[in-house]
Formats: sequence, structure tokens, C-alpha cells
Amino acid sequence: MKNKLHIVVGIVALMAAQFASAQEKDLRKVVFTGAARGLYYGDKIGQEEEDSITIPRMNSGHTLVDLGMNIRPNRNTEIQGMVRVRNDYGGFWGSGVSFDIRQLYIKGVAGGIVRYQLGDINYKLSPYTLSNTQQEIITQGPVIFQQQTRLMNYDNFYAADSSWRQQGAAAEFGLQFAKYFKELQFHTVATRVRTTDFGSINDRLFAGYNVNLVQSNFLEMGITHVTLFDIEGTSHNLSTFHNPVTTATYVLKKDFSNWKMRVNVETGTSKTYYEKFEGSPETKGKIFDAKWIAANTSKGFSIDAGWKYVSSDFRSPGAQTKRVNYNYQPTSFGRITNDQVVRNLTAFDLMRESNAYNRQLSSNLMLTQPKYDNITPYGTATPNRQGLTVNAKYVNPTQLFEIAATQLMLQETRGEGTLLPRKFMRTEVKAVAHLSKRFGSKDKLFDVSVRFRKDNTSRVAEENVRAVDLSTQIYSVGMEYEFWENWDVMLGVQQIKFNGFDYTAVRNNFSEIYNFKEYQTDGNEFMKAAGLRYRFSDKSSLSVNLSNFKNTDAFDATQNYTIRQFMLLYQMNF
Repeated sequence: MKNKLHIVVGIVALMAAQFASAQEKDLRKVVFTGAARGLYYGDKIGQEEEDSITIPRMNSGHTLVDLGMNIRPNRNTEIQGMVRVRNDYGGFWGSGVSFDIRQLYIKGVAGGIVRYQLGDINYKLSPYTLSNTQQEIITQGPVIFQQQTRLMNYDNFYAADSSWRQQGAAAEFGLQFAKYFKELQFHTVATRVRTTDFGSINDRLFAGYNVNLVQSNFLEMGITHVTLFDIEGTSHNLSTFHNPVTTATYVLKKDFSNWKMRVNVETGTSKTYYEKFEGSPETKGKIFDAKWIAANTSKGFSIDAGWKYVSSDFRSPGAQTKRVNYNYQPTSFGRITNDQVVRNLTAFDLMRESNAYNRQLSSNLMLTQPKYDNITPYGTATPNRQGLTVNAKYVNPTQLFEIAATQLMLQETRGEGTLLPRKFMRTEVKAVAHLSKRFGSKDKLFDVSVRFRKDNTSRVAEENVRAVDLSTQIYSVGMEYEFWENWDVMLGVQQIKFNGFDYTAVRNNFSEIYNFKEYQTDGNEFMKAAGLRYRFSDKSSLSVNLSNFKNTDAFDATQNYTIRQFMLLYQMNF
């Protein structure tokens, strides 16, 4: 604790000195930023199985403040520092208080040419090299549930642009030409993924670059290279891991009247190997992804269709790392029934368990949860997939409503455990109606959202191999209604149904499949909630929610329970 306090005091002193210096010249050179919140949960569990051990009620929560200072000592330099002070309920006189450095970076322009950033950076390259895949199930539910999901995303640095928060350095610059070409853009990044233990674990870095040539308004070409690698000599372990990925991109753009046409192509290879590790495998993979995109600016309609191929051995840690760690045990009612069995992680927990999420790139394929997503568990770069994807979206010219639809028709590039590939089908429809434009004042909030998704995995039976048939269905309805000035009522219902059978791969430490195990599921997760919210401003609100979660498992009676939740949330950004 003393070391942390010394660090905090030092940073505050440095910021104060910068502030005093800047104040003499221009007060606008220093800007305070940050966020604050108070969160309280009151939970009550009800079970079908007898339980005289588990305490049926649990209260938890915290208050925290993220205080940041943005300093601009000159027009070419920016310094950002942010300190988090958190107090969990139940801690008194500082015993429950923690201090953390949440953010620290320096960025600017060197020589009027090169833009750079040192420290904490958010970075994204392409969907197959460096991109943060969204967590399954909960990202597009009703707003009353998204309140908690957004807190999880904020705490774990998950941005809307799917960038990864890393610690390192990034730089970029561009060259412009008078003819033949418009611009040549350079981007480079290097981050530290893992630190050495000075024993058997080496330092591990992630580094990459992107070179993009803008030939004209019609054609763009680029090459991206990233690699996750160990640094030899940083520990007593002589073996080092290497995973380079190289892709080339092509973009064609053309406008026809009110239509904007675009073709995106990305193709590339990966290689995974160890140096000085006898008996370790070497795998090579490849990808090809082509997509046609068309948008009518006057009608509010857009559509894209694409075909992709991702080989079974394609490995790209920057694009395949998952957000959710499914080995995590919930802290709220972590063990239940008289047998004190572990309560399985559910969609209810994913909305509130911040520590269930992963913040660092993983060299191996992480554990998946087939009942939530068996088709794209690792996002766009999910290996062993090929097929067609179609997306369409329509926004009413009066913005009364918007609707989006997705259709995926994929199959494995290589069968797992059999010569026959599994086939995957996804149908999804989402719609939002802004009813205030029709039934109320245009300045008031009145939104209704609806979502339906159906996933299916199938494969016919072979000798000694059972048929595969696994289905997941998601239904959700949400509403926000401003019944009085800045006073909103929120309602939400979400149901996740899953049923069927599949074989899941068992992998070794090299992510190689060496066995399969049967996966059988038949269950239902049902959530409903009602809440009241007062918006002090666009950046500050107070919410009170009552929700009920019911979990049903036909194969495990210990997982049949309900959790009632009372939530009080105050949040502010500044």
C-alpha cells in the first residue's frame, strides 16, 4: 500500500507542477477528466435443491472515482494520467480502499510529421491481426441490462471500435504525393504482453506494422504484419514462442448516384512455432475474406455480402483472444446446495462480474461456451470456418425505426474427428423503434427494441459417431420511456434457450486437438427487469432496478435456481 501511495503522490505532484507551469500561460492547457459511480447490489437466491449452508441473501457494491488530468504543455504534446480510488462496501477507515493507476500515457507529434504515443494505448489493426472480439450474448440486449454491461466494458477498457488496451508504444505518419498516388500511410505498434518471472517465463511482446497505400478514391492497398513472440535470454527458459501473422488488404470504392459501393478483401497466412523446444509442433494457416458492401444514402438502406475461408490451423492471438474467461467462478453465490457445487457462469454473471473478463492477449485458443456461441466463438477470425455471410440494415427516412438482419451459412474447412464437416447456420434480426417521433414529443425518449437470434450446429451421424444437432435461441424485448422530464422507466426481458448435442475439442498446451468429449445441454436462462432512471444530464444519471433471473438445467438439478436482484447505480462522466 505504501508503494502505491508513493506512486500516486508522485504523479499528483508531477501533474501539479505541470498545472502550475501551464496556468501561467493558458489555463486551457489543463483539463480534468474522469468518471465516478456508486453501485449497490442486494441479491437473494432461491433453489430447488435443499440448501441449509448457503446464505440466501448477499449485499455487495462499491464507490469509485477515476480522476484524470490531461495536460498540454505545448501544442505538440499531450500527457494523460488517471488515478482510480475505490472503496468496497464493508470497508471502514481506509481498510477497504484501493488506489490504482488506471491510465498513463504521453502522445504528440514529433517534427510535425510523426504521431506517437507511449504508455497505455488503445490499438486496432485488421479483423485478422489485431481486433477485440465482443463478448457473446449480452452486448446487444435491452438497455436496462446494458447498463451493467457498459460498466464491465469501461472497467476492462473495451472500446466500441474493438481496439485492445495494451501498454507499449505506437507511431504513425503519412506521405503525400503529387501524382500517381495520393498517400502512403505507416502505422506501427509494440506492446508488452507478459513480463518475465526471472525463472522459467520469458518476456513476451506483441509487435506489428501496417502500410497502407491510397492510390486514389477508387483503390487502396495495404499490408499488415503482427507477431507475438518471446524474448530469448529474459529467463532461464531457452525455448521461445513465435506467432507471426501477415495479411494483405485491398479496397475498391465506387459511387453510383445515391449508392456507395465498396469491396474489401483480406488474405494472409500465419505460422506458430517454438524455437529450441524439441518435439514442439509447427503449424501454418491461411485466411481469405472478401466482402461486397453497398449503401444507399438517400433511402437509408445498406447491405453487405461476403465469403470467407479460415483454415483450422490459423492462429492470430491479436484477433482470436476472447474477452470472457469461462474458467471463472462467480463471486456472488459461487457455491450452492448442501453439496456446495460450483455455480456455473451465466449471462447474468457476465453483466456484473468484472473479474470474469480477460485484458491480455492469449497465445492459446481460450475455453469457449458452445451454448452461447458455437459458430463464431473467436469472432471473425474463428478458425476452421468457411462460407457466406450476409448483413442488411434499413433506417427509416424519418428515423422512426431501424432494422438489421444477419444470415451466416458456414461449415468447417476440415472435419474434427470425422471426415464430415459440421455445418453452422445463424439467423438474427434486430429492430429499434423511436416511438416518440410518432406518439409523443420528439424531445422525449420513447424507444422499443426487439431482438431474435437462432444458431444451429449440425452434422449427420457416421459409424460410431453420433449426429450433431445443437441449437441456441435468443429473444429479447426492451423499452425506455420518459414519463416525466428526465424521468425514465425501463423494462427488459431476455430469454436464452439452448438444446442439443455436440462434440467439443480437447486441446493440449499447443492448442492442438488430441481428443473430443460429448457436450449435451438442455436449459434456459430467463431474465426480466424493471427500473427507474433520473438523468441529471447527458453524463450523469441515477438508476434503481429490480430484476429476476431464472436458470434451468434439465441435466443438473443443482443448477436450477432463481436470483432476485436490487440494484442502485449512480454514474457520472466528466
